Formats: sequence, C-alpha cells, structure tokens
Amino acid sequence: MEQPKKPSGFPAREILVPALKVGALSGTTGLLYGGVAGVLHSAHPNLFAIAAGIQWSALGSTFWATRATIIHTYYPSPSQKDRLSASTVAGGITGGTIGGLFRGRRNVIPGTIMFTLFAYLGQTIYDVLDARHSEQVASDARAAAEGKRKDGKRFWERVAEMKWSLLTVVSDEDYDNMLKEKLLRVEAEIAMVDEEVERLRGEERRMKEKQGKEPPRPKT
Repeated sequence: MEQPKKPSGFPAREILVPALKVGALSGTTGLLYGGVAGVLHSAHPNLFAIAAGIQWSALGSTFWATRATIIHTYYPSPSQKDRLSASTVAGGITGGTIGGLFRGRRNVIPGTIMFTLFAYLGQTIYDVLDARHSEQVASDARAAAEGKRKDGKRFWERVAEMKWSLLTVVSDEDYDNMLKEKLLRVEAEIAMVDEEVERLRGEERRMKEKQGKEPPRPKT
C-alpha cells in the first residue's frame, strides 16, 4: 500500500487564518470572563479584563496554529488517534510557551502539564461527542431511507415522557381537537355576548317606548 504523500509547501493561510479566528473567539471569551472576575477580585477591572482577553487570545491562536502545523507536517491523513496526539502536544507547547511568556519561567512546567491534560481531555471529549453525533446522523439517515424513524419518537418526545419533564406530547389529532374545543368555547362566549347585547337593546327600546307614552309633566 502506498503511503499518502505529504502536501508540498506550508499552507500559512490555511493555518494562520483559522488560528486568528480561534484567537479572536477565545480572546472575546477571556475578555468577558476577565470583566466579571475583575469586578469581583481586582481594583482595576478594565485592566484585568484586557489582560485576560490578551492571554486567552494568545492561548487560543497559539494552540490552534501549533496543532494545525503538527497535523500538516506529520499526519497528512489524520486519524482520530493522530488528532488526539496533535492536540495533546500542541496543548503542552502552548501552555509552556504562554505560561512562561505571561507569568514567568516558573510557570513553564506547570503550564505545560496543565494544558497537556486540558488538551488531551478536550480532544477526547470532542471525539466521543462527535462519534455519537455521527452515529446518530447515520442512524437517522438509515431510518429515513426505510421510511420510519429509529424508535418512532423524536428527542423532545422522549424528553416529554420523562417523569420530571414539564412538557407534554400532543399528537396532531389531539391538537386539532383542542383547537376545535377552544373554537366552540369562543363561539359560545360570542353567542352569550350577542344575547346580552340584544337584551340591553330590548331594555333600551322599552324605556324609550315607556318615556313616549308618559304624559308630559305640568310646569310649576
């Protein structure tokens, strides 16, 4: 079997642009987190928020760029195991580099260890969720091809059947009956209002007739 050839050249644009996007997203998250934490724990919340945003942005962009570079260099056709290895190594490099840059040399080793674990756990959790999602999509596609759903129930229907759920599953027929009942109640209320209006009009006519039959009162 022929080994896959490594792509020639270094795709700087394909690596740097996504890394900058990830950095912007993580930096925004860090800015929001820093704003809240700064109000609670710092005398200068604005500076705290800006510093947190810069650190988170540097972490996100460095991690993504390092991970993408490792995959491009060593794993032309990455498997799930390859992506896990790339994320783990990238996490260690990012944690050691950013920890030493922003917090001093003493934080290089702790940062490397912590972010190695974070990256490993994060990629593992992502792979598990992605595998479940892919399996669910494939199962739904097979069920759709067979003309039926997998278990005949949607996700929200299964949730509604749980004891603690506040939701109730209503079929199309039941919903149609509910609408009909509401329409009948509305029509009955309208009929009652019409009767009341007719009664008031009748009383008004009788009062006018009574006033017309009464003789005029003598002037004093």
